[in-house]
Amino acid sequence: MEASKTPEPSLPFVWPIPVDGSESSSDGQGVPFEHLAADARSIAGIVSDIDASGVVWLEVLLRGTKRKALIVLAVYAGCPTRSEHLTRLLELQNRATEGTEFRILPMAAGAGAPANCLTLVSHDNSNPVCLFGATPNFGIPDPDPTQLNIAFRTDPALEDKWGSWFDSTWARAARLTEATAGIPGLIPATGSADAAKHWHEYCRLCSNPEQGETQQEEEPESLDPDVEESTTSSAAEEATQQPPGKATQRSPSESIGLRKLDRLAERVIRILGRGQQVTVVYGGAVKPLDVPISARFFDQDPEKREGTVVRRQTFRIAAFSKEDQKMIDTYRKASRNVITKLALPFENGLYWMPDEMVPIFKNELSEMEAEAKATLIGLVQGRADTFVENKRKQIEEDLKQMYREIGGKGELPRGRLTEVLDRLVRRIQSALESEIVAPVTFQRITVDLQETRAHEAPWAQMERLVLALARFPRRVISRPKILSGTTTDQKSILDAMNIEDDAILKVKENSLRDATRQSDWDLDQLERIAESDIKERDKCKAYFMIIDGMASSEIRQFVSEQWSQQRDKATNLN
Repeated sequence: MEASKTPEPSLPFVWPIPVDGSESSSDGQGVPFEHLAADARSIAGIVSDIDASGVVWLEVLLRGTKRKALIVLAVYAGCPTRSEHLTRLLELQNRATEGTEFRILPMAAGAGAPANCLTLVSHDNSNPVCLFGATPNFGIPDPDPTQLNIAFRTDPALEDKWGSWFDSTWARAARLTEATAGIPGLIPATGSADAAKHWHEYCRLCSNPEQGETQQEEEPESLDPDVEESTTSSAAEEATQQPPGKATQRSPSESIGLRKLDRLAERVIRILGRGQQVTVVYGGAVKPLDVPISARFFDQDPEKREGTVVRRQTFRIAAFSKEDQKMIDTYRKASRNVITKLALPFENGLYWMPDEMVPIFKNELSEMEAEAKATLIGLVQGRADTFVENKRKQIEEDLKQMYREIGGKGELPRGRLTEVLDRLVRRIQSALESEIVAPVTFQRITVDLQETRAHEAPWAQMERLVLALARFPRRVISRPKILSGTTTDQKSILDAMNIEDDAILKVKENSLRDATRQSDWDLDQLERIAESDIKERDKCKAYFMIIDGMASSEIRQFVSEQWSQQRDKATNLN
């Protein structure tokens, strides 16, 4: 099977620490956060050591877009930033979209290394991404191993505090003008050739301290480059060999209590970081367009008790027909219907969807809201009071009939009827002025997959989520009618949900018939795995094997092995 493509690093991530543990995340002259900047509608912050490559990157980032940029340029005596670089940025500022501006902030002598901190604001107004670290010039040059940089999504509190800091820093910085672009072209003083040689040797020694100690003890007099290289190779090999039977040494981060994620846990957490939990806020929806009436309206007791039996009386009154009332209620609850089609069940009443699906989902709700509002306006002809007044006679007769049926005597007071009609008008008018479809709330969530305490099942929710992620495209391919009622085309929906490069979609590109057959087979396997007695963590791994398109025989063998190991462990305990 063809290996799946390496995904862009998902938040949070660091560089130059390898993203996947095998290769550097800073690829040559590329910007490590290029994919995040490409999706941003604005960028702001402070950056140091901008040179020609940094200027070119900004020019490309802002060219032909409405993207805004507010950047403070940190400069210091002898920095790589030259007058020609600032002049090009001044020209970019003059021709770029409104809201793009650069400022200069010279550093005081001896103040230490300048800060590099940027914030990216996305088009969907989700929490901004903060980029913070020691590497200058947008991370274009290969970062030194000592220059840790981190990209993470802020929360509202941090966003507010960062904004206050940036406002203060921006106010202290000078505007980029022809005058401030004339930075002195100072070049740092160079030391002697002998000093440079000693520093180079010191750097080489520190890059392999074990080698240095060996050389000092065994061959301090050797100056032959060939001999030195041979010794280095031998020492490096010895350093990487573990004595037979010796336990693997814990890493420094583990020794202080920081936990590491295995590949499966990292994959699950990465998925969770690429989406949001979505919940319907029924309390924010418009109230039903019929209104409740107390039994006292008919001179009745709301509740009557006879020994152990309790009878409660409730009444509601509607100005719409039963069919129209049902139709409006369907619109009110449309959010849940759309969620079940475009999101993944996460927990009872809770759903999760990828960030790529959010704009599709919002568009579907907007379409539904427009349809609901047009329907309601058509029913009431635009005026709630006139509509209800036209129903007055019928409502009055119905109330009298109900009053007589429950034993009422005489006539209902006119004031009570007016009160009911006023309440109906307010309900309908409220629906006309606000959103009919129940709103939703989005929330980013995290999970701790370490089973450290009793009565915790961190993998239970994730098992349901990964299962739903594997089911989604296969159900759509096998039963396309499950998306009926949505206005977005099937391909767009499948692409938005395809955050794990699902193998079934590659099959679909070549043959829908083969994909349908494979989907049916995969769905059967997914159900068998879900119903098996293996652990939730192992189920997640098996689901991913299906997503990755692994052979059915390998998947069955894995499940069988996990079940056997679990059975043997239980037998030994007994």
